[in-house]
Amino acid sequence: MKKNKLVVLIISLSILLTIGLLLIRVILSDSRSYHQTFTKSTDLSNENIEGLYLNDNINSEKVVSKYGEISKPSQDNNLYNYYYLTKNIEIATNKNDSKIIRFCVDDENLRTEKGVSIGDSKENAINLYGKNYYTRIEQGVEIIGYVDKEKDCSIEFWLNEKGIFYIRFDYNYMV
Repeated sequence: MKKNKLVVLIISLSILLTIGLLLIRVILSDSRSYHQTFTKSTDLSNENIEGLYLNDNINSEKVVSKYGEISKPSQDNNLYNYYYLTKNIEIATNKNDSKIIRFCVDDENLRTEKGVSIGDSKENAINLYGKNYYTRIEQGVEIIGYVDKEKDCSIEFWLNEKGIFYIRFDYNYMV
């Protein structure tokens, strides 16, 4: 009788452990960091938005002369400060810093360093950036992304039935 209880206990624990590991994998597989860990690196060191790079200071002459003083947040966010440079370019900084850590772009007139713009197809992005990309879903949207492990940044192309409608370029630690 004790042997049967031990076998049932071992089988039950094995099933619970398997279910737990599967749940953890499903939860993590939606996160960017999960995909970035297993995706080969792509060089994004020249990536910029209108001549601005990650880590540029929003109070620098380069930014202020082109966009004016940046001071009014565009959204209420507990982790980062977001600001609009233009109607179609939003940036983020850390709460107590003025260095750009994220670009959010939906301007069809802008091109990435490698030539991708809003409205382009997924295939065009892959042709220009290469085959070392990850795919994920966020907010019901298909996303393909490229990670630069040396620079600790990534660029993501958000897709709908018409093609790329949003580009996000930021540091990998961002949520």
